[in-house]
Amino acid sequence: MQYYYGEKNILRALDEAEFWKHQEAEHTGLIPVVTPNLEPQYVQRLEAFGLEFNNMNAEAQKFITSITRSKGMIDHELKAQMLSFLNACVEQSKAFINLMTEMLQNSHAVRANATSQTVLNHMIRESQYFIGIEQLMV
Repeated sequence: MQYYYGEKNILRALDEAEFWKHQEAEHTGLIPVVTPNLEPQYVQRLEAFGLEFNNMNAEAQKFITSITRSKGMIDHELKAQMLSFLNACVEQSKAFINLMTEMLQNSHAVRANATSQTVLNHMIRESQYFIGIEQLMV
């Protein structure tokens, strides 16, 4: 893979953000399924993250639609807004990783469930991948 795409980097970064925010939203629903007795405080925090991920996904779609309608013409103000948005996406994923790490360390339900541990570790790696991709592109 080549890492130089000029101005198209921002478009690729938005595409990645849209995809991964959808994935992370799905992850928030899957964790309680694989950990049926997950403590209520973690379930509540996952639900909140799920809503936030869906909002970020919708925002990414709006940016992509705006760029498509403008035929790729991105002014400085819009580019600054997109870069700020992408930074917020990365920070959100870091916070999600922190929550999953906390669950691995402190949740009795997760610590007693090998499948849950495997799933959480996989999800952490996926969010780390998204963060790495975003940092390469913008």
